[in-house]
Amino acid sequence: MPKLPLPRHPLSLACLATLCSLSWPALAQQNQPAPAEAAQALPEIVVTAKKDANTLPPAAPGGQAATGVRLGILGNTELLNAPFSASSYTQQTIKDQQARTLADVLQNDPSVRFTTNSGHMLEHFRIRGLDVNGPDVAFNGLYGVAPTGHVPTEFLERVEVLRGPNALLSGMSPSAALGGMINLVPKRAGVRPLTELTTSYSSKSYGQVHLDVGRRFGDDERLGVRFNGAYGTGDTGVADQKKGRELGAIALDYQGDRWNVTLDAYSSHETIDNGSPAMYGLATRRGGVVGVGQLVSVPDSDTNLFRGTHGTYQDQGLAVRGEMEINNDWSTYVSLGASNSHGKGLMFGTRVIVTGTDGTARGYVYNVDTISRGRVGEVGLRGRFATGSVTHQLNVSATSLNIKDGSANTANENWAQNIYNPVAPVLPAAPGPIPLSNDNVMSSLGVADTLTMADGKVLLTLGTRLQRIEQKLKKYAESKLSPSLGVVLKPWGAETSLYANYMEGLSPGETVAVGFANANDTFKPIQTRQAEVGLKWRQSSFTHTFSAFQIKRPTLITNTASNTRVEGGKQRVQGLEWITFGKPATTLSLLGGVTYQQAEQRNTGLDSWGVPDWTANVGAEWTTPLSNLSLNGRLVYNGKQWVDSANTLRLPSSTRLDVGAKYVTALASTPVTLNAFVENVTGRDYWSGMFSDGYVMSGPPRTLRLAATFSF
Repeated sequence: MPKLPLPRHPLSLACLATLCSLSWPALAQQNQPAPAEAAQALPEIVVTAKKDANTLPPAAPGGQAATGVRLGILGNTELLNAPFSASSYTQQTIKDQQARTLADVLQNDPSVRFTTNSGHMLEHFRIRGLDVNGPDVAFNGLYGVAPTGHVPTEFLERVEVLRGPNALLSGMSPSAALGGMINLVPKRAGVRPLTELTTSYSSKSYGQVHLDVGRRFGDDERLGVRFNGAYGTGDTGVADQKKGRELGAIALDYQGDRWNVTLDAYSSHETIDNGSPAMYGLATRRGGVVGVGQLVSVPDSDTNLFRGTHGTYQDQGLAVRGEMEINNDWSTYVSLGASNSHGKGLMFGTRVIVTGTDGTARGYVYNVDTISRGRVGEVGLRGRFATGSVTHQLNVSATSLNIKDGSANTANENWAQNIYNPVAPVLPAAPGPIPLSNDNVMSSLGVADTLTMADGKVLLTLGTRLQRIEQKLKKYAESKLSPSLGVVLKPWGAETSLYANYMEGLSPGETVAVGFANANDTFKPIQTRQAEVGLKWRQSSFTHTFSAFQIKRPTLITNTASNTRVEGGKQRVQGLEWITFGKPATTLSLLGGVTYQQAEQRNTGLDSWGVPDWTANVGAEWTTPLSNLSLNGRLVYNGKQWVDSANTLRLPSSTRLDVGAKYVTALASTPVTLNAFVENVTGRDYWSGMFSDGYVMSGPPRTLRLAATFSF
């Protein structure tokens, strides 16, 4: 079996800091703010130069979400013109909540839930009840570039969420993006010079420093440079656990007269020492070990079942994009991206099977060596033309994505454990050489045309994407056409939209795991279909999206008689959503919404596991009468959900409260913003959600985050 080479490290904090130093001479030229101005919040930084045709949509009133999103092949789109349900969370939200990873940001979205907890080395999600794995996060619309471990937020301007399958927009993802799309938008140098230093603390004793510098150069300020660097280390809320983080990221952009080019590069390194929270098997069977089959008391939220273990994860990525205007109506673009990731030690498999109500359990721990490599390219053409009174926005895109990955592990399985009185395991020896497990090439050709009619009151989007997946090691190839349709109607003016869509998603087919009689068989790609209708309403500075949706997809099932995985399963998710953001009053901002879902295994008539019936994430920020002081809070609610596919065990509903505050002041002539945020302020222990069929996760411990941002 061929071996995957270890990733090189083309970027490091040192080399990125050297690049960043090019901008420091300009510091001497900065005007210091007057004392009267210092106590005021700095104006919002414009994240792209004014000549850039891809300038991001502005933030909505309240600053927590944006008025538009970047929809892959369709480009930047105003929310009320998009025939989909989508949200774009801003840098302000990231700062105010001191969100350090992607999962922290997505705690604001009622349609997103998590299948890994905060102590895990990987982040996996569910959107509308369907999986979206960490490697399937897009970076500026490209798959295969974003970090596959924890995604750091310090170099991000926006985090965008598109709800529902969407193969048309960016093509097939590397593994599983069944329920929607998560897109990362990196920071850019704005028209105003920026130098910010943020020092922060999290309980129990984690400290971090973050530097953010942005400058534009040249007579017309055509060249932009943005650098972000972060270093953190210390104990976390998990008993005796210690984490470390290093990040270096550089963003360059050059704005020509009729062309522009951007380059983004990052290097991220995370370590986890002395343990991790566990995933608890309650209604499961593994290797003859049977779960207790009932809910047990939740262990303390800081419980650590894996002391003595160690893990490290490294991600490096690079993306280059160039765009050129052919004339006033037509433009072309090309994007190239690459990433390398390498994880060693305690990566995943941090699980126990609980066998008794007194907490007796059997433990499983793995020493993993895993590598992945992504290479991606896209070329596209955009143009505007008219046929009579109908205006067309035509988009054509061709993509190619190559993902190679492999892993090896050694295991210490079925050792005696107790979830209330933990026993430290022995981490097995490091595994041997890493075999190449996957070498997949996903290529596509997409075409989309948005027709604007009736003086802008009707927008019709028609599109399709021809996709091909080749799994080289398995001698397997399959092609599929994924059509899509979306319509927006504005019968009552520009501030209200009725919309509907039919969208399809496509993901690589499942390969049968070892242990089944047909192990290593690969099935055809998973085709997911969604139908959705909705209403978008902008009420002054307050925006709402109401939607009703249905998603269907095939699943594999187990034939117990032959011990094989076979086709024949079907899943359907139906739901209602309310998404909102903005300012209902001059001193009050809201962000969040409520989702109701019914998920069913159509082949058995049972409900799907791990899909709560109700979910809600509702946050509010109040500008107090005290000058420069604001208070904020967030409610996170999960309704009842089944623990296992057999529907034998059900989690009760749970509610978590987070609170925070922000105060803007000055030290001498230097503006300072102070932030405080407490997650799970009541310190409640509860089962928060699902890891996999039969496994549950406990909620996070009470965590205090403090930060001070100095603006020079």
